[in-house]
Amino acid sequence: MATIHDVAREAGVSIATVSRSLNGQARVSETTRQRVLAVARALDFIPNRAARGLVTGRLGNVGVLVPDVANPFFGPIVAGIEEVAQARDMGVFLADSREDPDAELGLVRRLGQQADGVVLVASRLPDATLQEIATRTPTVLVNRVVPGLPAVAVDAHQGMRDLLTEVAGLGHRTVVYLDGPVRSWSGRAKRAGLEDAAAGLGVELLVRGPYSPSYGAGRALAAEVLETDATAVVAFDDLIAWGLLTRAQELGVRVPQDLSVAGFDDALEEGMARPGLTTVSPQGASMGALAAQQLMGLLDGATEPAVEMLACEVVVRGSTGPAPAA
Repeated sequence: MATIHDVAREAGVSIATVSRSLNGQARVSETTRQRVLAVARALDFIPNRAARGLVTGRLGNVGVLVPDVANPFFGPIVAGIEEVAQARDMGVFLADSREDPDAELGLVRRLGQQADGVVLVASRLPDATLQEIATRTPTVLVNRVVPGLPAVAVDAHQGMRDLLTEVAGLGHRTVVYLDGPVRSWSGRAKRAGLEDAAAGLGVELLVRGPYSPSYGAGRALAAEVLETDATAVVAFDDLIAWGLLTRAQELGVRVPQDLSVAGFDDALEEGMARPGLTTVSPQGASMGALAAQQLMGLLDGATEPAVEMLACEVVVRGSTGPAPAA
């Protein structure tokens, strides 16, 4: 089996140059990189990540932390990160904090010992803690914005404004909002967007929560929501909306004839909710890929933190309809 020494000898370069060429680093000319890659292919060379790390000082891994690996919203984000990491021949370590900020801090510290950099998705940690973490480990945030740190986030404020505008346009004047975790940065933006829109649309917004972003929480809330005068419900995420929609139907409520239901994330597969759930699509795969690209930039020496705010769009499906006649 060919080694990195064999590739270096055949290509007439140093071992460090071989490693840089295989990693796609900018400190190697394109001519040299192509020569090294051609030799590696001819020798059927398979890089050894551990050995490469001795040369580059890198571990060859990216750490990714999410609040709930079972939540389908995070799947496309992780997939986007993995695609970029694999293109750089880097492994991905995935950790799940289970919506526990205390557990999150410990996991971030462990990931920092095993990875060259970390992507923290929807982190619940305080700003100061995240800024301190970033001084020790290259860090990029997803769906969270902290001064001085690179981040990719969706404009949840705009998304919820647009969603409530759609709902109000159907004639709904009393709407329940089922809020998510207290420490959710995007949750605060969602609520603010709804409140801003409600004031301008003449909609009475009944805020309930905070609640766990889960299908079970939505089911448990259905009876309470049905006791209000609301003709529509907007949930923090699709899981809460899905649970509420399912339980409301079990209680004999017709959706959307009696009650309109909408979520946020566009996380459900077609057919999981019947009727299909009206929601806001946040471009999850794009967020993950952009965050991973930012992290690669940090690892390659970029020093200027960038914040990329992505627009989102309302996806209208069968769970929302005209308000029932009084």
